[in-house]
Amino acid sequence: MSEKEVIVKLKTITPLWTGDAWQESSQLRPSSLFGSLRFWFSVYWKFIKNGSIEDLNHDEEATDSSRISPLIKQIVLKYIFDHGNVEDMDSLIDKALEEIEISVPSRLFGCTGWKSRVDIEIKSSKPKKHSKDGIEFKFPKGQINSEGWLNRVLFQDGSAINVYEDVELVVKTTEYWWNKYLADFFEFFKDKIILVGGKLSLGFGMVNIRLVGDSASDDDTEMPEENTIGNIMMTRKITGINYGEGKKILGFNFKYYLRKREDRHFRKKNFGDLGKASNVYVSHLLEGDRNSVYLICLNLDGSRIPINVVDKYVNSLRELNEGRGGNNA
Repeated sequence: MSEKEVIVKLKTITPLWTGDAWQESSQLRPSSLFGSLRFWFSVYWKFIKNGSIEDLNHDEEATDSSRISPLIKQIVLKYIFDHGNVEDMDSLIDKALEEIEISVPSRLFGCTGWKSRVDIEIKSSKPKKHSKDGIEFKFPKGQINSEGWLNRVLFQDGSAINVYEDVELVVKTTEYWWNKYLADFFEFFKDKIILVGGKLSLGFGMVNIRLVGDSASDDDTEMPEENTIGNIMMTRKITGINYGEGKKILGFNFKYYLRKREDRHFRKKNFGDLGKASNVYVSHLLEGDRNSVYLICLNLDGSRIPINVVDKYVNSLRELNEGRGGNNA
């Protein structure tokens, strides 16, 4: 079982917030990043590879069989008895887990009674502080004032929060698991934006995952302005938002703006409860990238957002280009 280590860069479109027991994000938590990688691998395995995935309980832990350990011993012993010596123990383990119907995400990332075949370490990151004084809460003017809500759920009456940019991870596994499953996963997502960490509904955690040293994943490679993954994920980039007053606008303001403009019948369906997971996510204003925002619409639970609705949200954001959406001039 030859070991395999790769360095993965999380190129942050918007900074990461990973939180802790006190919701302070005082340090970058590997467990949060690990959970996000597991989630997106499960999405990839289910929707791209058409494979089965585990159910998740309320703690986001896999609920595959709790009797895995003794079953594995029995099946492995039987396999060796039937087939003689096996050169690649990982291949044997994979076959044994398949025989007892353990999903590939659980085989890789672990579940009750089974240890993960993947480990991650944080190699480097760029910590930053977002000061409350540097946030524009009243955008679009005349429509949105997010100060009370963001002070409660993000700043929690503090003056600043800790966030992280350009994170590099060391992903540790073995050649078997990398070549069989993980290499294709990272290849698939190298030109796409995914959501990682916490406070996603506020606009944090939009990242692109790239292998360091892969010439096709060079840092200067621009993300496509449109990206669609089947019926499960649509990403659109809107440029030229009319704002130049020097403060940061969080994604929450753009999402709340879209939510308020949506018909009440579809508002909760598409946007969920305020501050909770939903089908619609919007990035912070990217001042250094032509005053742009990214809109991501997900369909992971069968409640597909029709393309005409996505187009409607894109057009609503484009109205902010000229200030028509909120009298920003």
